Amino acid sequence: MTYRYIYGPIPSRRLGRSLGISPIPDKTCNFSCIYCMLGRTDHLTNEREEYFKLEDILAELDDALRHVSPPPDHISIVGNGEPTLYLRLGDLIRGARRLSSIPIAVITNGALLSEPAVREALAEADIVLTSFNAPTEELFRRIDRPCPGIAFEAMKQGLLDFAHMRRRGQLWVDMMLLEGINDSPETLDQTRWVLQSVGPDRVFVDTPIRPPAEDFARPITPEALVLAEKALGGAQPSGFDFGAFTIAAGTDPLETLAGVCKRHPMREDQAIELLVNSGIDPLPVLDALRADPRFRVERYGGQTFFLVREMNGESGR
Repeated sequence: MTYRYIYGPIPSRRLGRSLGISPIPDKTCNFSCIYCMLGRTDHLTNEREEYFKLEDILAELDDALRHVSPPPDHISIVGNGEPTLYLRLGDLIRGARRLSSIPIAVITNGALLSEPAVREALAEADIVLTSFNAPTEELFRRIDRPCPGIAFEAMKQGLLDFAHMRRRGQLWVDMMLLEGINDSPETLDQTRWVLQSVGPDRVFVDTPIRPPAEDFARPITPEALVLAEKALGGAQPSGFDFGAFTIAAGTDPLETLAGVCKRHPMREDQAIELLVNSGIDPLPVLDALRADPRFRVERYGGQTFFLVREMNGESGR
């Protein structure tokens, strides 16, 4: 079976083996972050909608959970855009919990935390992982390039409100560090003060390891990353991907790769490992992958990545 809304499991740097749910159309987001591994946003919007029928998403999730072995460590609602734009997010979380006891994580940019309905929906999750990349309005607009109408101070207040409300699970915060943009001691000090007010359960620092939307969104050095961890009061590095990708029984390997690469650009070595571990000869599949017009190959950071062509600007860039 080929899934439209479900992908993975994928190896997540923070969540182990994660089975993904994408409840929104491709590249539908209220940010167009300069570092995004999915490229520039095609549909920049801040309108919440039921983009896909809840029943269809849950039916696919039910089927995937029956076929994925071993079970994933987490079910993650993220996809290839901003999941809080899905109007029935709370219903989706509750529906997923009825199907499985696996912890549910939502990965969000935090833009809609200013809305009480979004905070109430996210309060149902076991983990909410939100980004916070800039302590000032100017840096926020430079890095995250938000949809018109999103107010930085309201978003920051929404993060504070969510942190201190009654909720089921943990709040994790991730800061994406970019060379020469938000890695200065002053910026890190300002960020630390904000995070101290928030009091998240965990803080992560990150830097691009996959091709970003913009070439000028450059990663910081490993040494600078260590200094940033200390400057932020003991933040944790996201590190490298943990574990391996998985092909569910009865699914087409090429379409499985396509589904993952739409939401999570894959290294060539990961694709080979995935196929070998699934008992599939990797050479014909990789040859088909390179010849498939949906895909492109890009070198970044000494690694070869498979991406779908509409990513990183071959559509609208």
